[in-house]
Amino acid sequence: MDLGRFTESQRAGGASNADHAVQGTSNDAAVSRESAARLGYIADPFIRHFVKPAQRRAPLINRGTFCRFHGVQNTLCQFIQALGATTQASGQIVVLGAGFDTSFFILEKEGLSAGKYFEIDFAEITAKKAATIYRHPDLKSLLPSDTQVAMGGSELHSSRYSLLSGDLRQFQSHVVPKLIERGFDPNEPTLFLSECVLIYLDPEHSDHIIDWITLSVPNAAILTYEQIRPDDRFGQMMIDNLRARQLELRGLHAYPTLESTSQRFLSRGWHSSTAVDLAAYHDRCIDESERKRLAKLEFLDEWEEFTLLAQHYAFTFAYSRDTDLFQMLCPLK
Repeated sequence: MDLGRFTESQRAGGASNADHAVQGTSNDAAVSRESAARLGYIADPFIRHFVKPAQRRAPLINRGTFCRFHGVQNTLCQFIQALGATTQASGQIVVLGAGFDTSFFILEKEGLSAGKYFEIDFAEITAKKAATIYRHPDLKSLLPSDTQVAMGGSELHSSRYSLLSGDLRQFQSHVVPKLIERGFDPNEPTLFLSECVLIYLDPEHSDHIIDWITLSVPNAAILTYEQIRPDDRFGQMMIDNLRARQLELRGLHAYPTLESTSQRFLSRGWHSSTAVDLAAYHDRCIDESERKRLAKLEFLDEWEEFTLLAQHYAFTFAYSRDTDLFQMLCPLK
């Protein structure tokens, strides 16, 4: 669960307690990812650099982390491969609230890259990320050779990869100018990623981001991963547990179901939008051979609990135009 944004109090010199709590979700996500990587669920040799001390998550959390990682990596790889297959000269990936995600480095190690890759998050998060990248040769060596440190160490600038500090609630006035300055081209095919990010914003702010994409980026696709179903017993418990940590899912009631998360894009004129909860993704989109491999890693005797948990998280994949490029993308099928 990652989010990158500032508040008025941060710009005045201090972060609110709520924003500190949201920043903490970057650590939570990294800890879960490191646990899954260390146990062999996922192939991420870099996440360990961002986690100290390491913690072992429960089997059901490791299985859920695997599904989340699989969905994101599958989408990234499909997008990059489709760019090549449709003779697109370039392409862009924009990660909203990237936290300590290591996907750029995983792709680089595998020889896969879009034309440009942008990550946006709190300056506190991006500063830690930049420092960690430079401390570890296996990460630093994968940076483009023209990479420069900027903004007092909180940003990295290069021709292909940019780590940017920004306020998603000030998206059009603050974030977009930074993207444009670092080479973002609204006319290039662009994949946006948002993992548990938009849901922490008030709907007016998250809708403004989507509206800007709709109006300004004609060849856009987006993958979101968010919580859903707030109104049943488990959903209320999820909300209460997060509130105890000063975390508020501000967008959950505006888009509480699979249908509403999908309609969010269709109502804005996007060509296609598909939503699937994590339980269905696990059963439909993960090969049986892979599920058998996972079963050998850890015994999962909490299937009912895993299903209940997974039914309250969802992927939504949408694209704005019916083109050869986007027709090749089917990450949720």
